[in-house]
Amino acid sequence: MRRVMAVLFVIALAFTMISGCACVKEQKACQASQDACAALEKKCAADAQAAANSARQAADSAAKAEAMANKCESIFMKHMKK
Repeated sequence: MRRVMAVLFVIALAFTMISGCACVKEQKACQASQDACAALEKKCAADAQAAANSARQAADSAAKAEAMANKCESIFMKHMKK
């Protein structure tokens, strides 16, 4: 009985080791895709930051253009009154 149990444990250990070795290739593939996803996430974060900066700059430029338009309109209205 002990020999049968010992053989079963050895067989179970062998199957465990074989399945562990079989998963190494898949683990490396998953690790590579995870690294690619992390790099893509960093790139997206940088792009989002650049877009936010561009939007802020566009809003500032629009405010300056509106101020200049108001100034031109006030100058025009002064000349119309004369």
